[in-house]
Amino acid sequence: NQEVLSDVRKQVEGMGYVTTSVADTVTQINSFFASARIILGLLGMVALGVAALGMFNTLTVSLLERTREVGLMKAIGMKSVEVQELFLTESMVMAFFGGILGLLVGLIGGKVLGAGLSLLSLFKGAGTIDVSYIPPAFIVAILIFSLIVGIVTGIYPARRATSISALNALRYE
Repeated sequence: NQEVLSDVRKQVEGMGYVTTSVADTVTQINSFFASARIILGLLGMVALGVAALGMFNTLTVSLLERTREVGLMKAIGMKSVEVQELFLTESMVMAFFGGILGLLVGLIGGKVLGAGLSLLSLFKGAGTIDVSYIPPAFIVAILIFSLIVGIVTGIYPARRATSISALNALRYE
C-alpha cells in the first residue's frame, strides 16, 4: 500500500536489510524531468531574448527603409498616433505568429520525441509513451506573453516613426 510504504520500509531497513522500491525510480525520474524542465526553460529564455532582439532589429530597419513611406502617409493626412499604431500592430502581429510557430514546433518536437521513445519501449516489450502535453492555460499564457514581447520591442521604432517630419522624410534617400 502506497500510504504505509515509507513506514514499512523504515522498519525493514531498521532490521538491517537494504530495500529498493518503484517509488525510488519514480523519484529519480521526477528529479530528471525537473532538471530537464529547468534546462529547457533557460534555453527558451535565451531564445526569447534572441527573438526579441531580432524583432527589434527588423522593425528598426523596416522603419529606416520606409521613411519615405511614413513621410508620404503623414503628408496625405495620417496622424502621428496612427503611424505609431501601425508600427505597434506590425510588431504585435509578428510576435503573435512567432509565438504560434514556437508552440507548433514545440508540440511537433514533443510528439516526435514521444514517437521515438514509444518505438524504443515497444522493442523492449513495454507500452507506448507520450511525453508531450501542453496545457491550454500554457498556450494562452505563451500567446499573451508573445503579444507583450511584441509591444515592448515595437515601442521604440513606433515612437521613432512618430517623430519623423513629413517634409524631411520625403527628401530622405
